[in-house]
Amino acid sequence: MDAWQSSMWQYDQIGWIWSSVAMLALLAAVYGFSAAQRKRTDRERMRRIEVSLNHFTRAAGHLYPVVSATGVASPVSASDRSEVALTAEIVLACKAAPYADHELVERIDRYLDMQNRQAMLLLYRTLEMNISRLTRERKQLLARGEQPHWGLLFWLTLRPLLPLVVLLLEGALLVHSLQAIHIAQLVGPPAPFFVLLRLISLTGALLLLYGVLSAQFRESGRRTSFVINALVIAGLGLLHLFGLAVAPYVLIVQVLVFAVGYRFTQEPKRKERPYAGEYK
Repeated sequence: MDAWQSSMWQYDQIGWIWSSVAMLALLAAVYGFSAAQRKRTDRERMRRIEVSLNHFTRAAGHLYPVVSATGVASPVSASDRSEVALTAEIVLACKAAPYADHELVERIDRYLDMQNRQAMLLLYRTLEMNISRLTRERKQLLARGEQPHWGLLFWLTLRPLLPLVVLLLEGALLVHSLQAIHIAQLVGPPAPFFVLLRLISLTGALLLLYGVLSAQFRESGRRTSFVINALVIAGLGLLHLFGLAVAPYVLIVQVLVFAVGYRFTQEPKRKERPYAGEYK
């Protein structure tokens, strides 16, 4: 009997060892894949920034002498028309830049269509704004990879584990929900339906929070709105601690907050933030 118990203990010990090795291997594989994917994403983002800066700075450099030498509202002189024609190809090439937004494309079309000083100045200001923003993004990207702060370094080290953490949390949530449904069936309706609503609510909050934490937002006013909406929706999930009866109400409020988020995460239109004298 003692020999049998000893052999079973050794078998369990070996099983735990192999299980631990398998978990560590899975953890290392997920971490390595996620970290490599993040590095590829950063390299691709840097490439897009460099290509866009190359297009924008060339166009701004060709427009600057004409913009700085003449007034804003005067017509284009004959001597300047050759310069405008010369820069048309370079300006049009900005449309092919990876970070050429809708606003810049509109400025290019308006400049080529109207051929006046105001359109030229507005295009130059838009190019200048995009150059400043992309330069800041490039500086932040380089600093994050080469000179990260202590807190940022700790976060960058842990971030590749996010997919595995989310999978484990979702797995634990599914197991708990299956057990809760089994218990709720003994209670009777609508308890099983409320358990399903709670599962949908918590899963949606978890996925949305993961999306915000793992995303790489560009410099934009929408970034804060995304984070705030995700935190509010995730925080509403904590109300499930008050019991199963609040599940439908929590889910309804989360859906409403998510719908309202479409309004608060929109970029302001160009006419809502004009340059001085633009729409006179």
